[in-house]
Amino acid sequence: MGWLKILQENKEEKIFWNPDSEDETEAVRKRFNHYIKQGFIACKMVEQGKRGVQVSEFDPEAEEIFMLALADGG
Repeated sequence: MGWLKILQENKEEKIFWNPDSEDETEAVRKRFNHYIKQGFIACKMVEQGKRGVQVSEFDPEAEEIFMLALADGG
């Protein structure tokens, strides 16, 4: 089971998926790509919540992916 956590302003959204389910995986991939196109950055956790690496493509085998909205500087 994986989860995508989207952090934007004061909002937090979590979306879970089962990597064995093509429908769930594809739905989360579409959401991931939507946010990437909006300028979000994504980090995949690689050490049980201790360390992450920035990614630009959805990894259906990831356990945790965080997406952060960048400040617009205004």
